[in-house]
Amino acid sequence: MSQKHTIRWVLYHEPVDLFQRTAEAFGQEITRLTDGRINVEVYTVAEFAEKYNKPTDLEPMVWMQSGDCEMSQIHVEQIGLWHSPDFFALEMPFLFSSHDHATRVLEGEIGQNLLANLENTSPARGLAFTYSGGYRCIAFDREVNTVEDLQGLSLVTGLNPITIDTARAFGCEPVARCKQDRHSPENNFVAGLAGNNGIETTIPRFEREAKTDSHRHVTNTQHSMYLTSILIAKEFWNNLSAEDQALMQQAALHSSRLERQWSVDEAEETAGSKEIQDRIGMIFNTFSDEERAKLADRVQPLYAKYRDFFSPDLIDGIIRS
Repeated sequence: MSQKHTIRWVLYHEPVDLFQRTAEAFGQEITRLTDGRINVEVYTVAEFAEKYNKPTDLEPMVWMQSGDCEMSQIHVEQIGLWHSPDFFALEMPFLFSSHDHATRVLEGEIGQNLLANLENTSPARGLAFTYSGGYRCIAFDREVNTVEDLQGLSLVTGLNPITIDTARAFGCEPVARCKQDRHSPENNFVAGLAGNNGIETTIPRFEREAKTDSHRHVTNTQHSMYLTSILIAKEFWNNLSAEDQALMQQAALHSSRLERQWSVDEAEETAGSKEIQDRIGMIFNTFSDEERAKLADRVQPLYAKYRDFFSPDLIDGIIRS
């Protein structure tokens, strides 16, 4: 008889509600598939740290390594830092031509190989890719309508060298920030936004993450995807039966598809509604096709720079998919 399991899922990123609904959808599905034999407990970092007497400045990968938690949802930048630089490739600018293209990559052979191979370099295995907002936009302290308007502006990015070089290619001055800072008592990540012209975000994340009094002008550049992945602790995974592994994969695919569609729907709804934009304090603008093409031209040298940095044919394989 298959064993009973309780999975501890830690919500690592902000805004929490975007990630909580994914965890809850997974929990409902795996409970249904196993007739209640497997259930999921969902914790914020603060809740998890308090219940299990853990520091709040560690990421879930560390807790998976120590056996303290079983699952989480983590941004590809931080996954890449675990000796898995191929995950950085997913942040190449203008890599995905559409959501259908992204689905073919993420659910196809390339995406599944990335997820499965993660256990070779980290304490986790990937189960599915999620959007957590989808296409990126940039929130500025001023109106930006053309590529030329970007010249010389500061732009807050992550630590991924791809995003840093993308900002430079745009003509901006990158200001790299560690996403973990958002969990510190001083909230250094949010504090670090002040005084900078632009910050990368996504439309669904704007109200709860990126909006400050000085970053109300959103330019919908759609220059890359904000991707996350549902991860499971490798040791826990390897102790599951083959049947339960298959059910876990099924539940992860189910919840990831729901999450990606939620992100797409929310972005489209906000982009098409002046009423929503006014309510959340957003001044919305989308680059014209001409300006977006100019922006895409600016980043082409990055493909020459990074093509051989990643596994052979990874970048071109994604483009062909």
